[in-house]
Amino acid sequence: MLLVPVAAYLGWLQGRATGAPPLAQASPEARARPAPAPDASVSPSPPASIASAAPLPPLETPLRDSLAMLRQRADAGEPAAACRLAAEFEYCHQIRYRLVAASEALQEQERLRFDTATGLSEEARQNMRDMMAANSERLLKESEHCENVPLSTAAERVHYWRLSALGGSTPALRHYAVGNAFRLNETLDNLDALAVYRREAEALAWRGAASGDLHTGLALASALSPRRNELRRYFLAQAVQPDKVKALALYLHLKRQLESAPAALGGLRAQIEQQSAELLVDLDASAEARARELAAGYARDWTPVPRDSFVMPPPGARGTPDAARAECSRPVAGRTAG
Repeated sequence: MLLVPVAAYLGWLQGRATGAPPLAQASPEARARPAPAPDASVSPSPPASIASAAPLPPLETPLRDSLAMLRQRADAGEPAAACRLAAEFEYCHQIRYRLVAASEALQEQERLRFDTATGLSEEARQNMRDMMAANSERLLKESEHCENVPLSTAAERVHYWRLSALGGSTPALRHYAVGNAFRLNETLDNLDALAVYRREAEALAWRGAASGDLHTGLALASALSPRRNELRRYFLAQAVQPDKVKALALYLHLKRQLESAPAALGGLRAQIEQQSAELLVDLDASAEARARELAAGYARDWTPVPRDSFVMPPPGARGTPDAARAECSRPVAGRTAG
């Protein structure tokens, strides 16, 4: 499939003919290449991973110029390269959907261009068209990064997220362990990979939390809490057994980690306080003491939450944020588990 060009819908907005830049179509060789299958025999904590002294390519490097090198390094077992490759594939995959959405919105605006029943003034409608045109131009510019690169498959993206997570990449651990590597509209394409994920997700989530990743710790605490909403369980919550003591221990640890966080995260601290209080209602004195003992151990043995986590989008209604391409250069996590 082609990345859908939206520039064709901009001509009537800007009074000029606009052509989209050439976008990639999968080659016959790429279409024939089987997607990597998850290896159920691989442990969630492989004995070793390869760390390269060579830096990852700059973010502005077009993917076509770095794809072969990233794939070679990722297949050789380098977690940072596997993370970057997966994130690049994810970026281009999402660009495609954003282009589709933009083109559909532009078509709708064209249909309503002369419809006075909308209740909007001509000036308001023109402002809306101008805004959508500017957004489409930005999308077209961003899509240049993915030109001449075959679209990835769901299996490829999951494979490299998992490969990187197994190697200890902290952003990949978060992305894979909480289930962000699996998109709902690709569930049937990922059934085999989801079976593997179910067996190893909790161990990887503990490893991510131990590496100091705030978002993984929060997602794991929520998944472990028996008070979670059973009707809206995300993937990690379906892969772990509820454990009130461990859930409370995680919340207590994260609460302490957030003591020096900016005031903007006050809402998150309040949310953790509420979750902790609700769990305490269900625990007797000995269970509470065990949770506090575990939390003290996490504080002693785990990597502290880095301060740059405090400027990331906070968890909440939007869930755990995806791993971004720029994050993939972070150091490999240790192997401590809960």
